Amino acid sequence: MLTRTKVLNILMEEDIGYHSGQELGNRLGVSRNAIWKSIEQLREDGYEIESRTRVGYKLVGGTHSLTESSIISELKYPTKLCVFDSIDSTNTYASNNSEKITVDKPLLVVANKQTNGRGRMGRKFFSPPGTGLYMTIGIKPKFAIDKALYVTIATAVAVSRAVEEIADVKTKVKWVNDIFVNNKKICGILTEAGANLETGKIDPILIGIGINCFSPASVPPEIRDSIGAISKSRNSFSRSKLAALIYNNTIEILKELEPKEQNSLAIFETPTSGAGGPKFLQEYRLRSNVLGKRISIFPYQGATPIAANAIDIDDNGGLVVEYMEGPKMRQIESLYYNSSPYPYTPIQNSQLNLKLNLNNSKRASVRTFPRDSFLLSFLLFSF
Repeated sequence: MLTRTKVLNILMEEDIGYHSGQELGNRLGVSRNAIWKSIEQLREDGYEIESRTRVGYKLVGGTHSLTESSIISELKYPTKLCVFDSIDSTNTYASNNSEKITVDKPLLVVANKQTNGRGRMGRKFFSPPGTGLYMTIGIKPKFAIDKALYVTIATAVAVSRAVEEIADVKTKVKWVNDIFVNNKKICGILTEAGANLETGKIDPILIGIGINCFSPASVPPEIRDSIGAISKSRNSFSRSKLAALIYNNTIEILKELEPKEQNSLAIFETPTSGAGGPKFLQEYRLRSNVLGKRISIFPYQGATPIAANAIDIDDNGGLVVEYMEGPKMRQIESLYYNSSPYPYTPIQNSQLNLKLNLNNSKRASVRTFPRDSFLLSFLLFSF
């Protein structure tokens, strides 16, 4: 464990006043200068630490710090909570500690910083300290494999509700798993799951969520024009409260997918076009920033794009498109995001892994790549 993390833990857990540099150094077996450097690093990461000459250091502004106590105070549902100042990846930690996940008590991993955050197709996810919120919710679902695609959709709705509650902003969702504010991406969702083919269930599901809460001091040039933040003002809201809101909303919404005692399909209607599916799916449709736009579909990497119109999101969560050119001109079909073939899928050969690039308010780009085999017991719905 890093010295800065040990110092932070003492300041958080032993809130009894000031801790002198000498005391901290003696306890951790390092010099006073090492303590001072750790304090400065924590300040750079957004922690408010007050210092007094010949007295010591004290953590203040607790509502702005990600702490177990500040998150627990806002939670409505049971969880095994793990909070880190810095971690390689919250999804990786949850995967390595999946034994902590139970049906009645999900795992919630929250971090101030990720050193190896990852997104779709193994891409690195920008995770700076002090300005973002990085979390993973690990669950053992009660619902069956054929409801898997809904998990990312439900999480997108949960995050959108939480962001709008904590900040005066309006969110939009880019199918299937990116959250936008003011036409800039502020959140990505990475859902990973191992399938148990004997039980027909997914065990467990890891829902990774990365959010740009406040504008960071610097952004890599390759993503500078595409990402935004919930607020430009640092510490304008509590990240701990946001984490709890997202967890509460996600657990609550996912309950819609659980089978009813007498009728396991009670919350579903016969799939048609935009009429059935779980209740939260209609909200997801209304939040979409893709529907009604001209898009480009890439059947495989490097392929010539095919123009189409995004016209709906079907009851299985698929993107309904009308082709505007090519051999399928004027045909309508649903495209799915790297999912299993549902028994009532309109077009069986359209199970595609899609990437949508919103270049402006009128046009979008959809890239498709060969999907991973669901029957190899691994699902990936990611950004």
